[in-house]
Amino acid sequence: MKRAALWGLLASSLVFGQSVAGWKQLAVDGTLHRLGGRGGDDPFALVFLGNECPISLRSLPQLAEIARQAADNDIVCYGVLSDPVLSRAQAARFQSEYGIEFLLLFDASGDLARALQPSHVPEAFVFAEGVQVYRGRIDDSFDAPGKPRVVTRHHELADALAAVAEGLLPAVASTEPVGCVFESWKPELLPEQPSYTRDIAPLLAAHCVDCHREGAAAPFSLLNYEDAARRARMLALLAEDGSMPPWKPEAGFGHFLDTRGLRPEEVARLRDWALAGAPRGAPEELPPARDFPKEWAFGEPDVVIEMPEAFEIAADGDDVYRAFVIPSTLGARDVAGFEFRPGAPGAVHHALFFLDTSGAARKKAEADPGVGYAAFGGVGFVPAGSLGGYAPGAAPVMLPDGLARALPADADIVMQIHYHPSGKAESDRSQLALYFADAPVERHLRGLIVGTRDIDIPAGEPDYRRSVELELPVDVQLIGVTPHMHYLGKEMTVEAELPDGTVIPLVRVADWDFRWQGQYLYAEEIHLPAGTRIKLEAHYDNSADNPDNPSYPPVRVRRGEQTDDEMCLCFFQVTTSTPGDYQRLRLAMFRHFAGKLLGPAGVDSR
Repeated sequence: MKRAALWGLLASSLVFGQSVAGWKQLAVDGTLHRLGGRGGDDPFALVFLGNECPISLRSLPQLAEIARQAADNDIVCYGVLSDPVLSRAQAARFQSEYGIEFLLLFDASGDLARALQPSHVPEAFVFAEGVQVYRGRIDDSFDAPGKPRVVTRHHELADALAAVAEGLLPAVASTEPVGCVFESWKPELLPEQPSYTRDIAPLLAAHCVDCHREGAAAPFSLLNYEDAARRARMLALLAEDGSMPPWKPEAGFGHFLDTRGLRPEEVARLRDWALAGAPRGAPEELPPARDFPKEWAFGEPDVVIEMPEAFEIAADGDDVYRAFVIPSTLGARDVAGFEFRPGAPGAVHHALFFLDTSGAARKKAEADPGVGYAAFGGVGFVPAGSLGGYAPGAAPVMLPDGLARALPADADIVMQIHYHPSGKAESDRSQLALYFADAPVERHLRGLIVGTRDIDIPAGEPDYRRSVELELPVDVQLIGVTPHMHYLGKEMTVEAELPDGTVIPLVRVADWDFRWQGQYLYAEEIHLPAGTRIKLEAHYDNSADNPDNPSYPPVRVRRGEQTDDEMCLCFFQVTTSTPGDYQRLRLAMFRHFAGKLLGPAGVDSR
């Protein structure tokens, strides 16, 4: 699909309607779907249907054919059932009776209906690049209710999807739907309070159970009513303060893949359910349990790399940051995808995967009497590259065709793992599955670092600031970003100012927590031309009021890799047009970190 062309049209055109792109929704069969794909930008269609409306029922064969044609263009066409008096069991019988093979969403709590406000069933909505580009009828097969046309003349939904597939806006943006009036979600039809089976189980399935299930990262399961009901008030509290599900980047600063978080109406639903005493609800409303993959997500890996030996994690005590060195015997390879499997999911908090061609990591491991070596802030060497990272709930990564990470022939793979004691002794021997590119690679991911070594935080200072700039000497494509500070970090904001003065927000973490740092991949590559200035501002709290301060009373803190030191860095995953361009970028980075006065390549000021 020609997405770049479509984006240009959308940027200069009037679009309308609330977007539901990026929303997670359960289908009638219990499968989970993120509308618009991992970033919410892929084209998709929603068609509201009625299980009793004759026109809606007559439209099902046409809709099935439209969905098949759309799938050929990598566009998903969903049907939607949204009716408070329709149970999920009834919806499943309807799907079976009419032989519906396209994906059928069950809008259990009416969120999609409230957002899009359909007036009739059937009524279609088409989204591209996250915005609504068409709304209206499927076609003109009915002139009015009870008046079918002899010949269908116009096929607006199919035409809209075909246009989007070609990177164009639909020629017709809206039509009047013909069908039965959509009267669902009237106040008199609504239940007095949310129930677990209809409202809360789908919410937990969409947002929580990837981690909250047996054998996964979270400390308890949320797969059944008893699990959830006994924690109802805690779930509501954690949702309201935003700590769960964990996601640190602030909305509006960067558009990322696999974003997590609850919408306001979902937070309110958890609160209302808890206040009502966590009612169970009718059994026929319960969605089927999600089916979690037992094999590797992308099929059999080309190679599975494993820690050289198990690392033992104590039941309690401080968090542990450990690096494990795995010599590569694979030769030079292009790595297109990876999946990480923690050996002790309850204790592995996150992991980063670096490449070392200097031998420094091996020396550190040899000098440390334990398995691997201690590595709190950095890994103790300048990485020759990275293979990515893992955090609980993160999806396995497969890069687009033509893009890969270079694995040098003589590189050691270094797994830096953060362990959080779980209350019981555990043993970890984590695995990293690698998938090699099976087509020619046009671009390799490289590293770009913006930051400063000039850190000197007075004891007791509640708002110490660092401001850093780096001017890009070449064009760069941003792929991902990783902010980095230690325990005194309070917030970090990173922006790009283009040569014409346009400012692009890249990432902002307003409530920094070292325990929840992560690598974030952009939903779409960001082009930064030569002359762009990347600007970073970081805030630190070295007061006694900071509960994460590792020193009490507070002490003077400088830059370093130890627990009680600090850092001010932002790592970017980038590509450049040529290897020569990347060498120029590396030189700019070298000058950037050369000292307090960085010259034309950068500015470091208080």
